[in-house]
Amino acid sequence: MSQNPGIDTDTPAPQSAGLPDWLRWGLILGGLQIAFTAVQYMIDPALMIAWWNSLLALGLLIALMVAAALERRKALGGYLSYGESVWLMCRVCMVGGLLSVVFIGLLYNVIDTELDEKMKELTLEKTEQMLENFNAPSDQIEETMEAMEKRDFSQTPRSLGIAWMVSLIFGLFLALIASAFTRKNEPLFSEGSTEGND
Repeated sequence: MSQNPGIDTDTPAPQSAGLPDWLRWGLILGGLQIAFTAVQYMIDPALMIAWWNSLLALGLLIALMVAAALERRKALGGYLSYGESVWLMCRVCMVGGLLSVVFIGLLYNVIDTELDEKMKELTLEKTEQMLENFNAPSDQIEETMEAMEKRDFSQTPRSLGIAWMVSLIFGLFLALIASAFTRKNEPLFSEGSTEGND
């Protein structure tokens, strides 16, 4: 079976416990993201806006997207086209991001309805501290803080939907890059056919 460089939607996804691999890895990604956020919230909500938080989330996302592609490649005999790798990673990101966004919506609107105000206060404090550390002019600090005060930190269906769409676009960007390393096309001529032509 030859792999073309485009998206091969006809290739059946490897199954595990009745679930396609992209769905299984997406559920794993979403579950880990939810657990990560929940632990931070329970320890200290300030951890949710720590500078290293985004780096850890990015590392987790890339690791699981690559793991899903490598598993698919192994299941297909060691070969995976670039397009199929991108398509797989995007679906993993789609499922994981959706679960994470739903949990954030529940966290802000059901579990802790005052969390948006808490996060606003924490963000204002960190922003002001950062500007002071960079020796920003007092008028610039005041202007920035006024703009931050007007910002809405609530998690509405619209804002959550936008967050999910942004995560999909970012996931596509990562998939386009990561798939360059996970793809492996079948050779045009097998070793057997080459030997037969000699």
